Amino acid sequence: MKPIWISSTKAAELLGISDRQVRRSVSMWNYRWSEKDGRKVLEIDVRSLPAEASNRYVQETLPEAPEVATRAEDVETVIRSYDRATDRAKKNFDKWTLILLKCEGITGTKELGRFVDEWNKAHPEMKTSIKSIYRQRASVEDGGKISLINHRETMRSTVTDTMFDDFKTAYLTANKLSAFSSWMIAFGKAKERGECKGEDDFPSKSAFVRRLKSEFAPDVIYFAREGKKKFYDNKGYHLDRDYSDLKAGQVWVGDTRTWDVFVKVQGQEKPATCYITLFMDFKTYMPMGWCLHHDAPGTENTLRAMRNGIERYGLPEEIYVDNGREYRNRDFSGQSRGHQIVEDEQYAESMASRLGIKMHFAIVRNARAKIIERNFLIIKGSLDKLFNSYKGGNVVEKPEPLKGVLKRGDFATWEEFYDMAQDYMQNVFPGLPCQGKHHNGKTRSQLWNEEIVKREPMRRVSRETLSMLVSRTVSGRIMHMGFHLAQLDTWYWAEWMPVWKGREVIFRYDPDDMRTAWCYDLNKKLIGECTLQSAVGAMVKDDDAVGKAQIAEGVARKRHEEKLLKEICPDMKKEQAAEYISAMRSAVGPQDIFVPQGPTHLTRHDKDAQELKADKKVGNADIYNIFDGDVEEKPSTDLWDELTTSEAM
Repeated sequence: MKPIWISSTKAAELLGISDRQVRRSVSMWNYRWSEKDGRKVLEIDVRSLPAEASNRYVQETLPEAPEVATRAEDVETVIRSYDRATDRAKKNFDKWTLILLKCEGITGTKELGRFVDEWNKAHPEMKTSIKSIYRQRASVEDGGKISLINHRETMRSTVTDTMFDDFKTAYLTANKLSAFSSWMIAFGKAKERGECKGEDDFPSKSAFVRRLKSEFAPDVIYFAREGKKKFYDNKGYHLDRDYSDLKAGQVWVGDTRTWDVFVKVQGQEKPATCYITLFMDFKTYMPMGWCLHHDAPGTENTLRAMRNGIERYGLPEEIYVDNGREYRNRDFSGQSRGHQIVEDEQYAESMASRLGIKMHFAIVRNARAKIIERNFLIIKGSLDKLFNSYKGGNVVEKPEPLKGVLKRGDFATWEEFYDMAQDYMQNVFPGLPCQGKHHNGKTRSQLWNEEIVKREPMRRVSRETLSMLVSRTVSGRIMHMGFHLAQLDTWYWAEWMPVWKGREVIFRYDPDDMRTAWCYDLNKKLIGECTLQSAVGAMVKDDDAVGKAQIAEGVARKRHEEKLLKEICPDMKKEQAAEYISAMRSAVGPQDIFVPQGPTHLTRHDKDAQELKADKKVGNADIYNIFDGDVEEKPSTDLWDELTTSEAM
């Protein structure tokens, strides 16, 4: 806006002070010296005067200008802006709200000067000046009290919105461009648009960073540059759990972790990776049961870890796990993957259903909700890093000497690692200091011992039930040699199987002890027990007592099967045929079959029979046959004779 120059005398009139006072305080406003009639005249920009003086000038010079309706201050907007403002902006707002309130109604430089002197003496931590008061009054008059919040944040920034958009677009990305690179991008785009010619007329990098920090909270910048997962792991919203009503041992949380250690496994040339399936008490973080294994995570290892914990402490009431295949299946939880979780409809043969344990599954891709993940980090730092074959969780953590260690083969075997890990989990980990909010500096074992005595003893199960915990189920049919377990290519036999051949059953077996298994019908009712059958050698020698015993056992089994089948299906007797026919006749009922009567077809036999009857009446049958002479034959009237004669010719 162009300045409006007025004389010092007019300025003194608008300000309500003398011309001499205006000349003494001329540095407070925009002024210039001009020549009029051969002499220098002091002129002042009316726009730089306080709002009251400039408004008075407008009213005097533009009497026809319509009045502008001022809108009321939006208190709610001011409060919301104040809540979102930085500490520096809040401090500025509080200071100037108080100063403007105290000096309200004070006009004139002389009176304001006295107020400023008294204020600075009484409030040395919030000093001010006449010029600052005029500026803040004008700011509030134009933009309301909200301008006091944004005073030093964005309104006076030298970075334009277009420049700032280019900078923040480059800086707030997961690629983590530096502030200098983002500044260079903004500078280059500004030059292309013709907004600047060089660095001299372009804001500095610090100006961009200051505006970025004033408009975006630190956590927002962290989210944009570090990503969603890291943000929620470190700065995201987390629920505050209340453990007051939770009993020790009531809820177990489980998961499987890969040890960051290479081990040597017999029969494998390459270094092997090993795992731990762990169940931990939700309240005390005490390890309940675990299973160390070097094969891929599966239901068998999960069931073994559960069995170890139940055998040692007792049954939990609830289990909290993720949605892995080792948990979402028919044998462990009764809740298969790919189906909606229905906690009240668990598969009847699952471990959870048999033991009366309620299953809880974590939200998909929300592993941070499980406290066991944080405890795995403690195990990693206090055990994994003790081995020279420690491989780290990623490429960055991988130790440099690892390659040489693996090449020399100078690292622990699976058996050695297994013994040390078992000792650590049982004797070391429970005694480590815990940083849990409700632990108050106590170890896991100390908090467990204090809490477990406050509740009733945990439920126990029999050894028979424990042996069934790790069992697996598979469906199949009883065949000629018994039940064939295709997964392991083994056969099972029992004396009750002959009568069940061809029927479908549910087969349950223990991977740790394959000697005995159990079969159930489709209604989940136990049929009986069966035993593992080993194959007999193709050629059994005379001194092979084991082979002979196996053959004898097989022959005896075959005879028993024949005897049992004969009892069920005895041989038929000769009387049964007539009995069965009579029963069948009764079943079909009386058979009234209509027989139509047609014309009789006469043959030569009928003619001969008539002649014999005639001869018998006259008594010369023999005599007729004795005569051998020319006898006149009558023409045949029989169709059969005509056909026979014609065929002979």
